[in-house]
Amino acid sequence: MLVAAAALGLCLVLLAGVVPARLARATWPQRAPAYALLLWQSLGLAGGVMAIETSVTVALAPAGGTHVEALRSLSSRAALPWWSLAAGLVALALLLRLLSVLVLSTVRTLRARHRNRVLVDLVATRNPLLARTSVVDHEVPLAYCLPGLRPRVVLSRGVLDLLREDEVRAVLAHEQAHVEQRHDLVVLPFLALGATFPRLPGVLVAKGEVALLIEMLADDRAVRRHPREVLARALYRVGAAQVPEGGFGATGTGDGVLLRAQRLVQPAATLGGTGRATVVLATGLVLALPVLGLLVPLAAG
Repeated sequence: MLVAAAALGLCLVLLAGVVPARLARATWPQRAPAYALLLWQSLGLAGGVMAIETSVTVALAPAGGTHVEALRSLSSRAALPWWSLAAGLVALALLLRLLSVLVLSTVRTLRARHRNRVLVDLVATRNPLLARTSVVDHEVPLAYCLPGLRPRVVLSRGVLDLLREDEVRAVLAHEQAHVEQRHDLVVLPFLALGATFPRLPGVLVAKGEVALLIEMLADDRAVRRHPREVLARALYRVGAAQVPEGGFGATGTGDGVLLRAQRLVQPAATLGGTGRATVVLATGLVLALPVLGLLVPLAAG
């Protein structure tokens, strides 16, 4: 019996299937979105590493009792069984898939963002009352940012016609938070996981929850300088407008917008020190799982 592979497989099932569903139903992430985002990132990283590690463990099982012993004895072995070679090919394919999808997702996002930035620069105008903001002549209410080395914050004429001045400035503060905190970099690994495992429920849940937590972080930054009810009112009025590819908007899905607006007008107490410490500890344990997997014997007996 491949003890290590079975242990890693069980942990992988928990990380990819059980934990995401439980975490998505929890209410504490709304009270500490930054800590919840940290935990989601650790789940994504550990899950990807352990998926590869499980295949590597199966591949090395015939070569030795531990990973280190197996690696040392590979050069002296004449051949490995076919299933061991197949597992090694699976691990290599999975690694290449994750890396290639990450690179391709990054390139595609950057290209879409560049096209959008060029188009905005061609058609947008500047409003002297809205510093560092591009205004496009479009009737659909739309507010989004294009993060990066040359960021843009974009508003449509529809937003200016629909929202009051204080609401517009609250939305702008939200978008500026996306730009300053580089939320675009946070979502890239989850885009890669989503493209690699497009039908895995845990990955789909993770993508949605990470997107929602990022919006909550931007909301929290915006309400440092603007009243909560003003931003909540703006979210209600703008709704779930579609943001161009590569951009970040103040809106989102209908349910997500309603949840964020309710969170703004009825704020819960922030997560206490004990709760934050527990999340940090859980994050550390999740990240330690791939390392602990290397300590389990490859085979029993």
